[in-house]
Amino acid sequence: MAEKRNSYLVSRALKTFMFASVLASLAQRLATMTDAIVVSNLIGPDAISAINVVTPIITLFPTISILFGIGGSVLAAKAIGRRDAEEANRVFTTAVTASLISSILLTIVLFLLTPQIVALVCPRNSRFFDMAVSFMHIMALSAVPTIIGFTLQSFIKTDGNPRLVMVAVISSTALNLVLDVVFIKYFGMGIAGSAWGTIICFIFSISFCLTHFRSKHSSFHLHFAGKRMGKDALRCITEGFPMSINTLLMGICVFAFNSIVMHTLGEDGMYVWSVCLQLLMLVQLMLGGVSSSIYSIGGLLIGERDMMGLNILMRRVLTYVGIALLALLFIVEVWPEAFGNLFASGNSGVADLLHKTLRIFSLILLPYAVLAILNALYQILGYRTASIFISIAQLVVMVLLVWLFVQISPSLLWWGYPSSAVALVIVVFAYTWVMHIRRPEIAPITLIPQVNEVKALNFSIRLTEGDVVNALSQIVSFLQDCGIPKQTTNNIDLCCEELLYNIVKYAVKKHPDRHFIDIHIRCTEPMISVLLKDDGRPFNPTLQETPDGIEHLGLRLVNGVSSQISYKYMYDQNMVYMTFHRNCEIE
Repeated sequence: MAEKRNSYLVSRALKTFMFASVLASLAQRLATMTDAIVVSNLIGPDAISAINVVTPIITLFPTISILFGIGGSVLAAKAIGRRDAEEANRVFTTAVTASLISSILLTIVLFLLTPQIVALVCPRNSRFFDMAVSFMHIMALSAVPTIIGFTLQSFIKTDGNPRLVMVAVISSTALNLVLDVVFIKYFGMGIAGSAWGTIICFIFSISFCLTHFRSKHSSFHLHFAGKRMGKDALRCITEGFPMSINTLLMGICVFAFNSIVMHTLGEDGMYVWSVCLQLLMLVQLMLGGVSSSIYSIGGLLIGERDMMGLNILMRRVLTYVGIALLALLFIVEVWPEAFGNLFASGNSGVADLLHKTLRIFSLILLPYAVLAILNALYQILGYRTASIFISIAQLVVMVLLVWLFVQISPSLLWWGYPSSAVALVIVVFAYTWVMHIRRPEIAPITLIPQVNEVKALNFSIRLTEGDVVNALSQIVSFLQDCGIPKQTTNNIDLCCEELLYNIVKYAVKKHPDRHFIDIHIRCTEPMISVLLKDDGRPFNPTLQETPDGIEHLGLRLVNGVSSQISYKYMYDQNMVYMTFHRNCEIE
């Protein structure tokens, strides 16, 4: 049987994770968008401008969240892939602690200095300055639940439970919509009511997410390591910095765009830009869900040294995102009113300008998405220079081109956005081809290594006894080619045989030939590692009993022969990891 890796399990993990993660990210964005929709309809168009003008300040919340939440969860995913539970728990504890301390300090500063800080991003003589101060004063109190909530969600998704995050976020978003209407329409709290609704919905989301860490299936527990916490905090910052700086720069760029638009097109232009920003942020949050999939699943695959699986993951991600954004682009181009009417465009007096602008602005979506996906991939692969370059250049080039187009003609302002994204995509592609020429072992564009640093066997089989027989033969041949001693080869063959036949017998009841088992074996000094994955019903072989509860002598033998065996159920898949000493010594 030729060595061949099937995309089935990686695709299934991606669909399971991405569906829940994207819905959760979209729901998070909808919570913010709900504020904009409700306040623009219940208070007036100036309300959405007030929210938009303080967006650069509010971006400090996700900036800190990403720094510790994403940075820490990527490190934890790699640790789980290496089966290092102690490091995973240590990183989790450090990330949560750092997020809590940072968010408390941020709350104090923003709450005490709200008017002065808002004045940095909005002229005091603006007609919506007071409204912006009122909104930001209450939003300062949301820093702690927002940052802690996002950090916890990142680790829960990494732990293979994105559905819980999805349910928590969607539920809190629905609650936020109800509270916005009640606080603004019935309690007469104005734009401050929208901010209070946001705070309450984030607290609700946190209480929901905490149930995961009380579960016996949770991989993360508090583990304070004293002096190590400082080093782990620095590692989280280093890992999360590219995405964090991207978010921070996004806030700075929004401020720059606000200034350019206000100076060029006035307050009506500010409304048009605010609606366009809602479209971009909606897509960005969808991409946030996709990036979470790359961080968690991709980080796990890198920890397992499974570059073949990482290639499969990226092909699927680009396919799914491309289809979704093409559909969205088609809708906006053909029917821009569908989006504009959400923000009371019919009452704004600039509906025609808005619809024309949306058609131009939406052209940024595809190239912007490509850059975001590659940025996430480069980050987990360790190409931090490339990741930071994309984060900075993407926004700097956008501001520069928008400004240059305005100098040519104010009417060309909106063309600066798609032009900047396309230009940067060309630069990044050219850069990766140069990297590929210098280092042929990495793929162009993705920069994923195509050559294993050690001898490895990586293939898939169907859940049939015939495929198991062929697989065992291939495993033995591979181990012999690697020069593994006969006794060790026999032990590995024995364990794989027992586990594979149990998977075939118990994993699925219907259409077993439509399911696959991934087999990944790596030969290093002095250990051989074996990883088996399947999407059948949960089956933990370390318990030494079959799924029907019967104690099994073969499973007891597997636990005794392997130097180490561990089990994890993640992304609706069983993952069994075994290690063996070359010389058959048992720890």
